[in-house]
Amino acid sequence: MATYEEIYGKRVDVLSSDPTLTAANEGQVWYNSTTGTLKGLVKIKAVSSGGNTSNSKQYRGGTGTQTANLVMGGEPGTDSTEEYDGTSWTAGGNWPVSTKVGVGLGPQTAAIGAGGGPGSPPQYYDAANTYNGTSWTGIPALNTARGYLGGCGTTTAGLVFGGVRKPSNTAHDYSEEYNGTSWTEGSNLPVSKKGMSGSGIQTAALGYGGSPPQNTSTYDYNGTSWSSGDTLNTARGYAAGATASATSMVILGGNPGPDNAIEEYDGSAWTTVPATLANKRSNATGGGTQSAAIVVDGNDGGLSNKTEEYNSSINVVVAGAWASAPNLNTARGILGGAGTSTAGLGFGGYTLPGNAESNATEKYNGSAWTSVNNMTTARRNLAGCGTQTAALAFGGNPALDLSEEYDGTNWSEGSNLNTGRKNLAGAGTQTAGLAFGGSADPDMTEEYNGASWTAGNNMNTGRDTLSGFGLQTAAIACGGSPYTTASESYNGTAWTATNSMNTGRMRAMAAGTTSSGLIAFGKTSGPSVVSTTEGWDGTNWSAEPSGANARAYIAGCGTAASALAFGSWNQTPGAQTEEFTGGSTTVTASTLTTG
Repeated sequence: MATYEEIYGKRVDVLSSDPTLTAANEGQVWYNSTTGTLKGLVKIKAVSSGGNTSNSKQYRGGTGTQTANLVMGGEPGTDSTEEYDGTSWTAGGNWPVSTKVGVGLGPQTAAIGAGGGPGSPPQYYDAANTYNGTSWTGIPALNTARGYLGGCGTTTAGLVFGGVRKPSNTAHDYSEEYNGTSWTEGSNLPVSKKGMSGSGIQTAALGYGGSPPQNTSTYDYNGTSWSSGDTLNTARGYAAGATASATSMVILGGNPGPDNAIEEYDGSAWTTVPATLANKRSNATGGGTQSAAIVVDGNDGGLSNKTEEYNSSINVVVAGAWASAPNLNTARGILGGAGTSTAGLGFGGYTLPGNAESNATEKYNGSAWTSVNNMTTARRNLAGCGTQTAALAFGGNPALDLSEEYDGTNWSEGSNLNTGRKNLAGAGTQTAGLAFGGSADPDMTEEYNGASWTAGNNMNTGRDTLSGFGLQTAAIACGGSPYTTASESYNGTAWTATNSMNTGRMRAMAAGTTSSGLIAFGKTSGPSVVSTTEGWDGTNWSAEPSGANARAYIAGCGTAASALAFGSWNQTPGAQTEEFTGGSTTVTASTLTTG
C-alpha cells in the first residue's frame, strides 16, 4: 500500500498548533501534538436534493439565496410565485402576468421581476414589478420589451442585459440600469445574446454563457462598459447561476444537453468541479453564492419541479479515533450497557472462575470504573438502555423474561417481558424502553412504559446477537446472526429497512441516534474477531477508524461523537475499555486567502 508521503510528496507534519489556513496548504494533513488529533484541509463540493416546487416549470424568473429563494412565472404560462426557506416551497403573491423567460434580481423580500414572453398572442413584455415578500407592485417599465434576458443587482441598483424582442425575434445586445425610480439605457453588450446568466451588482457584474449558439463567452461590467472575461470550459446557455458576486460564483447545468456540469469562477478563471447535478437540466433558474447555490425547475428531458442545492467549502477535517481507557474492575463479556461515555454503566455478563454468570455492576465517570451494588439476578446475553442513574436491564441467559431497574444506587425488579429471550438488543430510556430481536422469537419487538411491556410490530429481519441504539420511537437495529449486514429503523410503530452495513457482524457494540450512530468490534464471518467501526449518518453506513483491540461479546453506550466500548469474551473474559471521539469538520473558507 502506498504511503501518504508517496502519494502527496510530503510527510505528515507534527505541529503543536494548527497552521495558518491558506490555499497553499489545501490538501495538507497534519498531526496536532497538543490536542492529539489528526487533521486535514480539504475542499468539499457536493450537490443535494431540496424540496420540490408545486408544479413542473421551465424558463422561470428567479432570485435570492439558497435558503431564501424566489421563483415566478414560467412555462407553461403561469402567474404563480413560490418562496423557498431552505427546506420547502410555499406559494407567494401571484405574478401580475402569466409569462415565461422573465428575469429576477434582488433578495426574496425586496425583489424585481422584469420582462418576459412570448405570451399569447406572441409578444414580449416590458413590464417590471417589485416584490415585498407578500405581493407584487408595478414599477416603471423597461425601455425595451424582451424575454430570455439576464440580470443581477438589487431593487435600487439593478441591471438587465441581452434577450430577444419583436419584431426580429432575434438576440439583442441591449443593457439597462435601474436606480430605484427608472430604467436608463446603459452600455450595450459587445455581442447580441440571449439565455445569459448574470451575477454581481450593477457596478461589478458578470454576464456569462448564452446563445446563439451556446457559447463559452463571459463579459464583465464595471458600471460603465462591458469587457471580455475568461471563457467557460463548457459552452452553454439557459443555465442556472449564483447571483451574489461577479468574482466568486458558480454556473450549473444549461443547454445543450441538457447538461449537469458545474463550474466555479474566482474573478479571473473558470474551473470545472468534480461534483455534478444529479439531474441534467437546462432552462432552470438559480441563485445564492458560490459556496451555497440553488438550481430550481427547468427541463431534464421533461419539465421538472426538482430543486438541487450546491455547497462548496474548504474545511478542516479532524479524524475520529478510539483511545484506551481504564479497564473494568471485573473482566467479563456478553454484558449489558447504558449511559454515556462519561457516565456509563456496565452490568451482568459472563466471567471467571467457572465461566459464571455475573451480577456485577460498575459505573464509569470518564476516568475510572467503580463497583456499585449488584443486580438482583446474575445473567449474560442481556440488553440494556437508559442512563447511569436510570437504567433498564432485560432478558438474558437462559431465555429470561426478567427486567430490572437501576436508580443510581440499587436495582429493583421491574415488569417482566412478555417473551423470555436472550441475545436481544435494546434502545430508549428506563420509562420508554425498546427490546427487539433475540433467541426464541428473533423478530419480536416489545415496548416498555415504565410499568409494563407491550408487543410492538415485528422486525423485517429476525435475528439474535444483534446491536441497537436510539430511542423507543426512533431506533436502529443493526447486524446480528448469522453475520448479517441488515439494518432497519423503528419509528415507534413500524420497522423499515435501511441501507445495509458494509460488514456483516454480530456481538458488537453500538451507540448513537437514528441520524448519527456507530457500530464497532464484533465477530464477522470466518469467524473472525474485528476492531473495525462503521458510522451511520441517517442514510448510509461508512468506515470509521478501527479500535485498538479486536474483540466481540462487547457492550457499549454513548453517541457517535463520544462512545464507550467495554468488556469482551475471546475464550477468556476481557476488561478492556476504549473511548471513541468522532471526527468533525470545521468550515474555514472565510479564513482562506486566494493564494
